[in-house]
Amino acid sequence: MTGKLVYDVGFNIGQDSAFYLSQGHRVLAIEADPTLAGEGRKRFRREIEAGALEILNVGISHEDGEAEFWICEEKPEFNSFHRGIAARNGFANHSIRIPTARFASVLRRFGTPYFLKIDIEGNEMLCLDALTPSTLPAYVSIESECPVDAQPITANDGLRVLRKLRDLGYESFKLIDQFTFCSISSPPSLNYLVDAASRRWLTHSPLNRIRGTHRLSQRLMTKPKLERNLGWKFPLGSSGALGDDTAGRWITFEAAERAYKRHRELYFRSSDVAHHSFWCDWHAKVGVRSSASNATEIGAGSLESVDG
Repeated sequence: MTGKLVYDVGFNIGQDSAFYLSQGHRVLAIEADPTLAGEGRKRFRREIEAGALEILNVGISHEDGEAEFWICEEKPEFNSFHRGIAARNGFANHSIRIPTARFASVLRRFGTPYFLKIDIEGNEMLCLDALTPSTLPAYVSIESECPVDAQPITANDGLRVLRKLRDLGYESFKLIDQFTFCSISSPPSLNYLVDAASRRWLTHSPLNRIRGTHRLSQRLMTKPKLERNLGWKFPLGSSGALGDDTAGRWITFEAAERAYKRHRELYFRSSDVAHHSFWCDWHAKVGVRSSASNATEIGAGSLESVDG
């Protein structure tokens, strides 16, 4: 197979893996829920048979072995090792026992990916903690924050992720708003301002009744532009583009820290937003030399010892 190795840690229903495959990449998908993993193997049977995709039914945890895992019965994207996440919004939930793996074990068996996407509802930092200078992906995408219970958190949680990325050796960052796929900066970029104005005046006002305004909004807003450029329709809940295909310019750690604090402050000025509804991803990029030396292909290893 051609293309680069991508890790989709938090496969869920496979929206991100489908996109990565469409771009010619080879994907190692990790999914804790055995039902979702099984459905994924049926949906992507051809890609699996072609060697473009492998789905591992394990949960990323502190140890290789087995642990209790919580299934959110109404919203599977809230499945988690933390019951408080699976029970958000009063959703019904139940626990199951699943096989677990340390992320370091996955890296040893399958090699360093070119791009690493992490979205596993509360255990994201375990993946970053397993990275070393010799196993740094060229690009990383990870949730900025994920409250594990009903208590609000502070901006320090999101900054903990950003600081960890910096300490690992990442030097360039983007904060991507997952509602719009815009890159957040402080002050806002022209692209962000155009996107916001298009949404306000062309899609959410009486102006949208005027012929041609919908087409104009699709030309101006970030997400539709990305979809045209990449030839892919991103469904709600997907992580979006990867690497340099993401919107906006790469910024320094200091600029990223400022952008995050400002954007989060503005978001939570509204008293009616849920404490867990702030939905941004950190994207990080290493230098060309170090990323080229670390990228490897999917190996012949398996997780048979932990993949139930």
